Amino acid sequence: MNIIILHGLYMHGIVMRPLSQNIRELGYTTQIVTYNTLAINEEKLFASIDHALSRSSTNVLVGHSLGGIVIKHYLTSRKPCVQTISHVVTIGSPLQGASVVERVEKLGLGALLGNSGSFGLKAHQDIWQHPQKLGSIAGDIPVGVRPLLMMSRSESDGTVTVEETRIEGMTDHIVTQQTHTSLIYSRFVSQQIDHFIRYDGFKHGS
Repeated sequence: MNIIILHGLYMHGIVMRPLSQNIRELGYTTQIVTYNTLAINEEKLFASIDHALSRSSTNVLVGHSLGGIVIKHYLTSRKPCVQTISHVVTIGSPLQGASVVERVEKLGLGALLGNSGSFGLKAHQDIWQHPQKLGSIAGDIPVGVRPLLMMSRSESDGTVTVEETRIEGMTDHIVTQQTHTSLIYSRFVSQQIDHFIRYDGFKHGS
């Protein structure tokens, strides 16, 4: 099985190498897709995902933060069947947008987000209607920019709230003690990705 990995805002594919390696050690092949998160070129980005798809085995899409939103847009555009892409796992992804983005814009700093806000980071209403099974992993250690910008006690990973990682229609959801960034270096996360692919759900409890 081939797993395609997409990174989040302000990142580069190189930061996903530890996650990629952890997943490879579990017996999968992996492809990392790098893209410009501040000037998202949908046509070029989706073509890169197309190119990364295996033609000889089933694929799984994994996205961290903005990467999960990219995957949602990709599935809407391409409408792949489950024989081509069977599962999607998002990691710290605000699947209906992130409230911190609105705060950044109100502070007059919207330019720092490039076109990622209009690509799905702004709060919006949505439900998961794709045939692929969706598993969402959230962190709950609030170390990051969110506590600095917002007077809110919402459970979060420091950037995205736990509630923002939920979406109606998802298959499963799990919360782990990680920050927004440390999620992608966690072996627990890679193990949960494996479990979700094998059993259509995460491993909850001890």
